[in-house]
Amino acid sequence: MNTKYIKSIATLMLGAGLLFGSAGCTDKFEDFNTDPKAPTPEQMEGDFAATAALLNTMMPVLVLGQENDYQMIDQMVGCEFGRMTSAKNAWGSNAYYATYNPPVGWIGNCFDTNMPKMYTSFFQIRRMSGTESLVYYWANLMRIAGTLRVSDCYGPTPFSMIGTGTEYKVEYDDMPDLFNAMFAELDETIAGLKTGIGGSGAEVFGDVDFIYGGDITKWVKYANTVKLRLAMRLVNVNPTLAKQKAEEAVSDNIGVITEVTDGAWSTFLPGTNSFRKVNITWNEGRISADLTSYMNGYSDPRLPVYANALEDGTYVGLRSGIYHADLNNNNYSTPNVQEQSPLLSISASEAWFSRAEGALRGWSMGGTAKELYEMGIETSMKERGAAIGDYLSSTAKPANYTDPNDGSNSMNAVSTVCPAYDESASFETNLERIIVQKWIGNYPNGWESWADFRRTGYPKWFPVVSNLSTDGVTDARGMRRLPFPQSEFNTNETNVKAAVQMLGGPDNSATDLWWALKN
Repeated sequence: MNTKYIKSIATLMLGAGLLFGSAGCTDKFEDFNTDPKAPTPEQMEGDFAATAALLNTMMPVLVLGQENDYQMIDQMVGCEFGRMTSAKNAWGSNAYYATYNPPVGWIGNCFDTNMPKMYTSFFQIRRMSGTESLVYYWANLMRIAGTLRVSDCYGPTPFSMIGTGTEYKVEYDDMPDLFNAMFAELDETIAGLKTGIGGSGAEVFGDVDFIYGGDITKWVKYANTVKLRLAMRLVNVNPTLAKQKAEEAVSDNIGVITEVTDGAWSTFLPGTNSFRKVNITWNEGRISADLTSYMNGYSDPRLPVYANALEDGTYVGLRSGIYHADLNNNNYSTPNVQEQSPLLSISASEAWFSRAEGALRGWSMGGTAKELYEMGIETSMKERGAAIGDYLSSTAKPANYTDPNDGSNSMNAVSTVCPAYDESASFETNLERIIVQKWIGNYPNGWESWADFRRTGYPKWFPVVSNLSTDGVTDARGMRRLPFPQSEFNTNETNVKAAVQMLGGPDNSATDLWWALKN
């Protein structure tokens, strides 16, 4: 087995993928419905080198390591709407994600970046290895996880019909059909991945797998945790299916992620950690004031791990939606992240908190809501290397927020929930408690927090300072989705217009996704 050859092929393929992905913030992807013009199998001979390299180029869809992709998607959308960080740079524009009026040229980035990252290599893998190979199941898992991210942003998404046509056009899946299709694909994928456990084939991928190093058992746990994620989206619209799929994921003989060492952290860092590059090197963001309000109030031992203290030893976040403000950079805490810190895709604590929510809803999750919730906190502390102390019994409340730059932006705390679990409390109080800790544990994965907020209404967050939405986005409910990409209206007009009809409302930022909280 020539692993040097595999590495060289992977490097070339990854380089090509980076060039494709960073060509521009608003580049369009028009041909994901047909096999792209990529190297043929004959051009990439040698063991599993071809499929290993192609698989490698798909992995960034799980967590974007390339700095421009991260900036346009994870920072501006995920971290902002999930209240992990707050943007302090308006990029010279009167349109801005943080003030709920993003420019039309930006709203398609999640689609136009992630779809080619998934399908450019996926079609090649399917053609070379068939649909019953280990590498195909592996690639399909990434396709499903990536599709969830795209759907979380827009709603109806092309999935089941991709690759069935002969033209550059593809139908969208309505969201109930999309989730049914993703669950079906996940079930096949989990079974398929299990056939590779202990086999020699997986060893080939160790050098190009920058999440688990070719450990198939951990990828099965990842797949079951993605299944749990999917299930949690549906608690308000199809609780029966949500319960069924969540219980299947947890009761599987391999199960979901439980141990810190099984968490999915990506070492794909072309240059340096993109979260650090964007917020510190480029000086574009600060820790969210929402996060510091909760964590300061709780005296949370993870706060020094997440943020850098100011000169006086305090931690001060920045309110979201401060538009074109003249900020004193030294007044607000920056993220505490190193140049080579890995990037979070799915943590072990996330799975524990999802199970706690399931148990709260009466599902069989392997413990009581209190037990699973406390395991989530304990696991999160271990993930971050923080001493838990008496946190599980703490009745501390979130702190009021004082803006050191402009007192008019100061606010009293918007929640009174404490870390200590109270089995006598109401369902809503304990749901809020679980979601708050899930949010803190997920730092800086704002995508999951944005999804949780839209379906539960928690955590409670400060309203943005300047709401400039022209779509009717309210301070209380925030951005619900992004409009469909202009690229799709340019190249797939009939199908994207059909997708608009699936929304049940206008194609704007105030329309709920199917699974989101309706109030």
